Amino acid sequence: IQELSTLENSLTEPYEMKEINVNTFCEATMDKVKEFVQPEVSTVVNAAKLQIKTNPEQLERILIHLLKNAAEYTESGKIFLDFKKRGAHTHQFIISDTGTGIPVEKQENLFKPFTEIKDLTEGDGLGLPICALIATKMNGSLTLDTSYTKGSRFVLELHT
Repeated sequence: IQELSTLENSLTEPYEMKEINVNTFCEATMDKVKEFVQPEVSTVVNAAKLQIKTNPEQLERILIHLLKNAAEYTESGKIFLDFKKRGAHTHQFIISDTGTGIPVEKQENLFKPFTEIKDLTEGDGLGLPICALIATKMNGSLTLDTSYTKGSRFVLELHT
């Protein structure tokens, strides 16, 4: 709760930006969550060998949270981490899975604090709201692609 409050109060203070190789970064990030992925699930990274300027620590934090969620809700199939360049200064990191998906009635409150998808969970309900705030602070947004019906798909869009 303290972190959520601190983030909300510091939205105008920019994060330090560094150059990263998107492919190397995405591969390394996916490697960090493989221990949480079921043996019947394969992981796929589709990211170009481009350099972008971002805050790697916060980007990794968001992606790891989303990938761990995907691993938790995907018992078989695939988890994807895709990177798309959408313009000169717009990039998307897209996390998709073939898991259980998010029930329609839960989608609206997904980014509100203290909302959990599962009834019995160890989470605190702050993960996605904190990720969304970090995305905002990174000059971007985090959204759920509700048109995707094969599981869940989250889109992190950053403007650099």
